[in-house]
Amino acid sequence: MADTSHDTPEENIPVYDARKIEEKWQKIWDNEQLYKTDTDPNKPKKYVLEMFPYPSGDLHMGHARNYSIGDAMARQARMRGYDVLHPMGFDAFGLPAENAAIKHHTQAAKWTYENIHNAVTTMHRMGFSYDYNRMFNTCDPEYYKWGQWMFIEMWKRGLAYRKTSPVNWCPHCKTVLANEQVVDGRCWRCGSIPEKHNLSQWYLKITDYAQELLDDLDKLKGWPENVKAQQRNWIGRSEGAEIDFTLIDKDGKTPTDRKITVYTTRADTLFGVSFMVLPPESDFALELVKGTLYEEDYQKLRKATEQVSSVDRQGTNREKHGVFTGRYTQNPVTGTNVPIWVADYVLLDYGTGAVMGVPCGDQRDFDFARKYHLPIPPIILQKNDKLYDQLKDQKEMKVTDVDWDQAMAAEGYLVQSGEFTGMKGGKRSEAVKAVTKWLEDHHCGRAKVQYRLRDWLISRQRYWGNPIPMIHCDHCGDVPVPEDQLPVKLPENLNLGAGDTLAECKEFYETTCPKCGHPAKRITDTMDTFTDSSWYFLRYCDPHNDKEPFDKKKVQRWMPVDNYIGGIEHAILHLLYSRFWTKVLRDMGLVDFDEPFTNLLCQGMVKDSNGETMSKSKGNVVPPSSVVDPYGADTMRLAILFIAPPEKDFSWDEDAVAGCNRFLKRAWRIVWLLCDQRDTANPGTVNPDTLDKQEKVLNQELNRLGIKCTNEFDHTQFNTAISSIMELVNAASRYVNATKAAERNNALCLTVARTIVLMMAPIAPHWSEELWHEALQQTGSVYNEPWPTLDEKQAQSDTIEIAVQVMGKLRGHAQVAKDASKGVVEETAKKAVAHYIEGKTIHKVIVVPGRLVNIVAN
Repeated sequence: MADTSHDTPEENIPVYDARKIEEKWQKIWDNEQLYKTDTDPNKPKKYVLEMFPYPSGDLHMGHARNYSIGDAMARQARMRGYDVLHPMGFDAFGLPAENAAIKHHTQAAKWTYENIHNAVTTMHRMGFSYDYNRMFNTCDPEYYKWGQWMFIEMWKRGLAYRKTSPVNWCPHCKTVLANEQVVDGRCWRCGSIPEKHNLSQWYLKITDYAQELLDDLDKLKGWPENVKAQQRNWIGRSEGAEIDFTLIDKDGKTPTDRKITVYTTRADTLFGVSFMVLPPESDFALELVKGTLYEEDYQKLRKATEQVSSVDRQGTNREKHGVFTGRYTQNPVTGTNVPIWVADYVLLDYGTGAVMGVPCGDQRDFDFARKYHLPIPPIILQKNDKLYDQLKDQKEMKVTDVDWDQAMAAEGYLVQSGEFTGMKGGKRSEAVKAVTKWLEDHHCGRAKVQYRLRDWLISRQRYWGNPIPMIHCDHCGDVPVPEDQLPVKLPENLNLGAGDTLAECKEFYETTCPKCGHPAKRITDTMDTFTDSSWYFLRYCDPHNDKEPFDKKKVQRWMPVDNYIGGIEHAILHLLYSRFWTKVLRDMGLVDFDEPFTNLLCQGMVKDSNGETMSKSKGNVVPPSSVVDPYGADTMRLAILFIAPPEKDFSWDEDAVAGCNRFLKRAWRIVWLLCDQRDTANPGTVNPDTLDKQEKVLNQELNRLGIKCTNEFDHTQFNTAISSIMELVNAASRYVNATKAAERNNALCLTVARTIVLMMAPIAPHWSEELWHEALQQTGSVYNEPWPTLDEKQAQSDTIEIAVQVMGKLRGHAQVAKDASKGVVEETAKKAVAHYIEGKTIHKVIVVPGRLVNIVAN
């Protein structure tokens, strides 16, 4: 190793003062508007977007992770020659602001805008490269005006409508919830168990797009499979049949003109129906029992069911409760009477709201039949079942009960099933097709495609939201607010703490009908906050347009979003709604693409040291300031990106944070040493043919690790990209420690220093900017520099490492030239394991070129 004791002393290297450096460059970037979006049509575009936050307080480490990932993508894309759009705003309407206003006796707007100010200050402090000129908040009238306009356009096209129906009512949030907002049987926001209430509400017809939403998932090659799977399951396409059962009159004998229609995917099990089930909240069930001796028991069941979540009601292991209605329907294929029951394991919004009970093949039906002593006729059996030989040729119903402990698998062969006996049954089986055709031929059923997806309920009975721009007139019905009167603004004088609501504010709801001029009432529901986030990414393309939602040409330039980053908890809610909204706007002629997001990255959760997800309710949130204050924003960003791959959860590790800070200081020192006594104005180029041995090793590592870093960036694997930079810093450190400053290769040193700084720029921008200007003596922002270009050929080493064995056992390794002769390889291998062959007779040396040498000796 060279004696470098006389080189430039360490004290001449400036101290890495993160706070001073970060404050300096944040001011310069702001003054120069460095992150203002370029619009160069000659460049390829890159739209990088993180899901915008709800301003419920200052940012937490989960936000910091999301934004650090997106910022690294955006910065590197610009260095790779892209025209980059990287905006930010706030999803500012919603319940938390309203509840906070009530709690703190303030206005929701005041509380919201104060939080936005604090969050933006934190974003600046973390050095995120947002185009703040494009920032807006969804509670700005200039934004939500166009959300109201879009609602009216949907209403004109029949995509928005009002109806009275049972809805999910959250008793804690005091508002209704869309089906998608009931997660695992609980309110998505507060965790309360929703109740069923009958209310007149506004809906958007997302079901009109169910098949397209399903089909177009196949186009989303850049989406995680688990997100697409969740959407497929939620849309829930099934192929089956609608079957009409005739209602029998109260005398129990006479068929009526009324039909009860059920939906099933298993028409082949129709012969096994021993009862029909209605859900307790069914108005038809109430009609059947009204005034009968069954009504009291029915009302008790209905009330009890309201206290149970939909998920729990459908649980296989939960005890089922039911009430007989006293009425029957007629099975269309057997002509037999089927008793109608009400049961709490059936949901109103499944299929048609009525279900045929087939206890031999469905466990819930089986349990219900056992409890209430209903028949369990076997109609589909496996060939190894003891009943199969007895019934395999039996077409008429002979056995009406079984001694089973549970339902049988619903796959097998039909028995006791008329002309279909002997056919193989199961989903999409020939038996299903045959029975469905029979039903169609006899006009009592039809093939039907069904979806689990239901229309999107957007009405919210709260104040802090986008008002639904409709007026109800007793003469004209529901009438849209005229376009020149948009936006419908929220009143600012409500005392939310005293319980004031829009529904009680005469100044808000009293108006006149735009059609007839009579007194009318403004709709006092506000829109679900997810309507605001379903198109905000389009507005970023043209955020200050006061003539239309956005200019179509500007949207064509930037959309779809190339890289969208956010939590997987939005897999069904926000992401599904945004896809629907985009397709609606396409059909309105406002956009010309089908999907809003090309690539989706769902970042993992940040957990505390105990492995629990951070949340304000648990009191375990780590604020960014806890890292930025002692270490600086660049250390925080580096730690977030280095601790784990972006899609994985990780536990916050203070030791890892401290380690990242140490690396920044060490890399800072190495860059300064590489630049020491160098001619930065005339760096020259590296000529690999003139390098000495140590220089060749460093140059090879420079190109190898630079290529690796670039590839990892391309695959958003920032942790391994950073590892490559760390390896390069180590290689540079070895070179610096082994050489004297004055004797180092000028071009190589500056190339390595530039590469380290440039590759760190998306990760630690302040650190990189300071070194770019002060150590490397460059002008202009590092952010505007091109990404380093590496050479695959120079990344290849002139030597290879081979394993050396003695008598088949690995004893060492040896470095040899790639083109070394067999004799040179043998001699080099012997030297590498001299200790093991000393005093022994070598009988044979086996060389496997490029891999190993085995020495046979004793």
